Amino acid sequence: MKTKALSLLDREGLKEYLFEIQDYIDANMEDGQDIDDFLDNTDIFEEFEKVLPDEEYPVFVITILNKIRSDYIINRLLDVLETSLSRNAVGHSA
Repeated sequence: MKTKALSLLDREGLKEYLFEIQDYIDANMEDGQDIDDFLDNTDIFEEFEKVLPDEEYPVFVITILNKIRSDYIINRLLDVLETSLSRNAVGHSA
């Protein structure tokens, strides 16, 4: 799966990207790949790990791995991503 630059995505693009990641992981698990092997050999989460606060990152990973798509959880995750991306943009432009 090709990763995307989070800073270039708007809210709807981020949401679509989250769902793409969930579907990609789900397809790999259905093909019989072990989750530990998958996580050891993927860079999908790297950019998210860079921008999300430490306390939010595990929630993000659990949400993605378990294909959780409830509006409340996805919107909360998008709120945190947008806030984190905005802070990073300000920090890098200073």
